[in-house]
Amino acid sequence: MSDIPFFQSELFAELSEDLKVSSRFTATYRIVASDYEEAKKLAFDIAVEQTVECPYELVKGTPIGESIVGQVEEIKKAPEPGAYFATISYDPEAVGDEMAELLNMLFGNTSLQPGVKLMSFELPESMYDCYPGPRFGRVGLRDLCGVPRGPILMSAIKPLGRTPKELSRMVYELALGGCPIIKDDHSLMNQSYARFEERVLQCVMALADAKEKTGKKSMYIANCTADGLQFLDRAYKAKEIGADGIMAAPAITGFTLIRDLARDPDFNLPIFLHPCFSGSLVLDENSGISPFCYYGQLSRLAGADAVIFTSFGGRFSFSTDTCQKICEGTMEKMAYLRPSFPIPSGGMRWQLFKQMYQVYGPDCIYLVGGALQTEGPNLTDNVKFFLDKLHEACGMNG
Repeated sequence: MSDIPFFQSELFAELSEDLKVSSRFTATYRIVASDYEEAKKLAFDIAVEQTVECPYELVKGTPIGESIVGQVEEIKKAPEPGAYFATISYDPEAVGDEMAELLNMLFGNTSLQPGVKLMSFELPESMYDCYPGPRFGRVGLRDLCGVPRGPILMSAIKPLGRTPKELSRMVYELALGGCPIIKDDHSLMNQSYARFEERVLQCVMALADAKEKTGKKSMYIANCTADGLQFLDRAYKAKEIGADGIMAAPAITGFTLIRDLARDPDFNLPIFLHPCFSGSLVLDENSGISPFCYYGQLSRLAGADAVIFTSFGGRFSFSTDTCQKICEGTMEKMAYLRPSFPIPSGGMRWQLFKQMYQVYGPDCIYLVGGALQTEGPNLTDNVKFFLDKLHEACGMNG
């Protein structure tokens, strides 16, 4: 190094530092702080807590302190008073190929601190070897459900308490009307009056009967949320029986099991994610995880082909801006990962279709459950009515 001119030595040092940062992964947090100095201190505390979780003086000046400990890369003022955005980088070697440790390092102990919210993360491309992402994504799901363009209608069989025979009859009538995707309600698991395997079998058979009559194939998505490894058992059983896809609630099952299923080459079914039990993670302005990150980035990283979330205009509280950000998360640049399909839900009605189309655009699945059932006494006619209204809202009549 002594033979290199001074200005070139400085340049070499800068390039080396840039290379070091680019090979690390980063997380951006929203921090409640009274001023820049407090935000800087809080960010450093996060960097230490999320990695070595010990007094910094124990590792200061050591290789651990220089590489393993998170590094504060940037602090900038947030639009709201009293808040800052802090970007911290972490060493991929400290995570390895474990998604559990990635989640832990992104927001483990710090999730217990008030006034800190995980907003987003960025991984170097090398880390995506462990995360193939959605197997089908938007393009693949369109091929599977036979809707090459425009929004896709989806409905759910409910309510809880009906028998497999009654639920499968709903599937049949929805499919006769041309509903492209039909899913279990998220509360249908393995109740004594609607056992999982019997329900899935009867619903699969109902779709086959409807196809024989109409010549068109709808998709049936089986809810496989369950205790521990029973989730995987149900997912593989649903595939064996003939379901067209599976659904799970990652806030209950965990994202890591979703990732294991998504990257299994023998599974090969689309995965839909449901938002139940995630509200406490995403609703607080100053704590938790941003909806962009949770429903968008983390869901895609785990391998979700489609992600259900609660839309504006229904019975839940997400704003239009929040919903737009979720959609951005489903297609944010993440190396080679395919975009997931956003699925707004939660009290959707045909009267909202025009506004939804203005916000979500054509690459969206509209989940309509109760409103479709109560539109009239005939489910088949109701589906046709909602499809007409959807096509009218997006200018696809005829």
